[in-house]
Amino acid sequence: MGDFLTDLSIYIIRSVIVIAGTWLVTNFIGKKSIAQLTPYEIAILFILSNVGAQPLVSIDTFKTAFGMVILGISIILISKVSLSKLFYGMNAEPAIVVSNGQIDRMQLKKNRMSIYSLLSMLRVQGYFKVEDVEYAILEPSGDLSVLPKVSARPLTPEDLNLKPEQDTLSYAVIIDGDIKEHALASVQQTKEWLINELMAQYKTASKDVLYAEADSQGNLFANIKKSGA
Repeated sequence: MGDFLTDLSIYIIRSVIVIAGTWLVTNFIGKKSIAQLTPYEIAILFILSNVGAQPLVSIDTFKTAFGMVILGISIILISKVSLSKLFYGMNAEPAIVVSNGQIDRMQLKKNRMSIYSLLSMLRVQGYFKVEDVEYAILEPSGDLSVLPKVSARPLTPEDLNLKPEQDTLSYAVIIDGDIKEHALASVQQTKEWLINELMAQYKTASKDVLYAEADSQGNLFANIKKSGA
């Protein structure tokens, strides 16, 4: 029984080290999503995942952690090198797959994309007719950017000669009853202002608020906790 507990403790410690190391490496790599990663970054991440799993089946925990750090640094260095003009051609370039409402079949073939995939991506963007699209550009990240024809694009305030006020950022000032004073400072408001506004607008205290957000113009929106929640 003692040997079992010892082995279990060692395994738990190794698992924690691997998880912590993986989290640190992926954190300093950056905020890119998988769709935005370049092929060489994906290749290194595959290696990283394999290396990271090794301590769970072997005893070289610290060697593995060191290897993961080296791989993470490699991604950063390669990313920096790829910013050089000499390496621009190594990354994918944008491709115009729809031009003047006409699908470019050659570009679809070059990017190994079917017409069905293109139509699906257009629908996700809100365009159900190819004839409504002036240009569709397949980005290096795999996303599709669409420029609609003038007749198909939504009206803007400029079209109607309107001059609406510029929106400002809203910050979460209460989460599950907990007042976030740093968020209040970001919108140039105080805790006293928040308490007074909650009472004036919602007849409630902060402890009864599930979520609230505010902006620097003094606008407050709150979701009140349901009774029993």
